[in-house]
Amino acid sequence: MQIAIRTKAETTDWRIGEELIASLNVSGGLLVPEQVSHNADKFVEAFMGRNESQRIWASKASIRIDGALSDFYQDFAWRRKKTLKCSGSVVHTARNARGQLVPGAVSFRSAVSAKIDWYSLFKEWCKVFPPQLGMLHLFSNSELGAQEKYNSFQVGSFNSALKPDVPNMGWAMFFGDEFAAEVDVDRIAASGFLVESLSHGYLVRVTANIQDVAENFLLFSRRRAELKRLFRKELFLIKDEVL
Repeated sequence: MQIAIRTKAETTDWRIGEELIASLNVSGGLLVPEQVSHNADKFVEAFMGRNESQRIWASKASIRIDGALSDFYQDFAWRRKKTLKCSGSVVHTARNARGQLVPGAVSFRSAVSAKIDWYSLFKEWCKVFPPQLGMLHLFSNSELGAQEKYNSFQVGSFNSALKPDVPNMGWAMFFGDEFAAEVDVDRIAASGFLVESLSHGYLVRVTANIQDVAENFLLFSRRRAELKRLFRKELFLIKDEVL
């Protein structure tokens, strides 16, 4: 199971961190972190609760660039090694040396469990981190074994930070900011797909049940192809289906 969000919204406020951590306390604590870190590749610190995490949420650090010190906000990462095994990270929204807004990124991967309402979690995160683009998808063996051009889709990447692409249609997608204009709400709804307005954009689903991706991939693939035809032809990088 994968969630990927790109956001232009401010992410460093501790209120955002509190809401993220609170959202993970679902289904008897199946997603509660065991470890936290500034580095998604290195975990040494145990998760001691929401309040204790404030000191490492968006903590400042400095880097020397061309002889001058420049401050930046460190990432926040978490993982769980027991059931349910999962990991995630938040790269904060920032300004580059040219003063351009560099969107933040939220990434999350988890083992699959029917005990988790994945769509509600994704929807909650779309409120906490209003997305420029967002995706919730369950990757089946068919897609995980696909050719190289699917890599950006599989890793939850929207490619360029300043000018993101839409690699493919996940089971659920959020189209916000400039991408909201790509959604023809009436046309999509009239074709039997689920679409709802949220904040500054739209949540669109291929089917009503995310388990369709694993249990009936042919149905999901057919419906995804039909849905993609309701968007601008060049919007998605991946044009064909994995069958």
